[in-house]
Amino acid sequence: MSTKLKIAAAVAAAVLLSACSSPKHEPMPLVKFTPSMEVTEVWSKGLSSAEGFLVPAVYDDMVFAAGGKTLTRLNARTGETEWSVSFNSPITGGVGSDGYVTAVGLWDGNLEVVDAEGKVSWEKKLTTELASPPVVSHGLVIARTMDTRVSAFEASSGELQWTYQRSQPALTVRLPTRMLAHDNFLLVGQPNGHIVILDIASGKPMFEFQVAQAKGVTEVERLVDVVGAPAFSDNLVCAAAFQGAVTCVDSTNGQTRWTQKIDAVAGPAIDEDNVYAVSVNGEVQAFYRESGEQRWSNKTMLYRGLSAPVVFPGAVAVGDEDGYVHFLSPRTGEEMARVRLSGPIVTQAQPFSAGAIFQTSKGDVAYLSNR
Repeated sequence: MSTKLKIAAAVAAAVLLSACSSPKHEPMPLVKFTPSMEVTEVWSKGLSSAEGFLVPAVYDDMVFAAGGKTLTRLNARTGETEWSVSFNSPITGGVGSDGYVTAVGLWDGNLEVVDAEGKVSWEKKLTTELASPPVVSHGLVIARTMDTRVSAFEASSGELQWTYQRSQPALTVRLPTRMLAHDNFLLVGQPNGHIVILDIASGKPMFEFQVAQAKGVTEVERLVDVVGAPAFSDNLVCAAAFQGAVTCVDSTNGQTRWTQKIDAVAGPAIDEDNVYAVSVNGEVQAFYRESGEQRWSNKTMLYRGLSAPVVFPGAVAVGDEDGYVHFLSPRTGEEMARVRLSGPIVTQAQPFSAGAIFQTSKGDVAYLSNR
């Protein structure tokens, strides 16, 4: 990582830390409630500590999870280890997989790609470490580095196919971000509060829409980085921005459906009725997906360091920095169940079968289900 990028990341992290963890804001105590939903920990697997914002990849009945210097494939239904491979440097960017090709980024800036048997196919030295998990789609491994460069490599050979890069502002927010592949397109959040949509085959920009507009005078006040991953459901695509908004766009014509101001720290989630978002102070909000009107707001978990929301059968779930997973009613926002895992949950869980796969910063991976 260049000196400029290190300084930018460090300053942004300090800004975020002061915003989220100010001493005058103690985490709100856990509220007491009568559980109205049963959630079971089907299995849990202990891996090494997860540096950065590692997200497990789920494909069919396989979970690809990273911890320390090791990438592991687990059986999603049983938690049994199917194979693991270790590298020479800690994994800080990952995981991306299509079930056959799996990619991770290392702390030393290497992109490592393994085959379906867990054997290294090829590696590539990138300009900096990864800023988000790789995407494996359409025979390509696509990596986004800290300098905002998006590079696509042929999955079988590692040969560079295309590169896309925008200018980078002096200051960016160090929060979990993810690219999203949908059909033939790649959605990439930008530090200027925009989403750019690239043609996966060529890397050419096809369309761009604004999630939030920068306001204020100082560089810190004008931070509107898109955070987390965009969410796609039918013809609706939604995204969130730090110090900005949640915005939903009609994917068929590019028209903005609605936008709601929120100081987001993670990407949104969508179900058949609602769009869910989490603010920097720990407020969870639900908006009607068609109108954008607020449906409910839950302020019982303020300053608990919440993760991105994930749609769970019969609920929406968020993790916190004490390892608790909170399951909220999609209709009212009231807490229906709570499960504690081994450590802080800072990244979005991945839906699977009758539940979701969670990973803690201690490296543990768990499958929680309500059946």
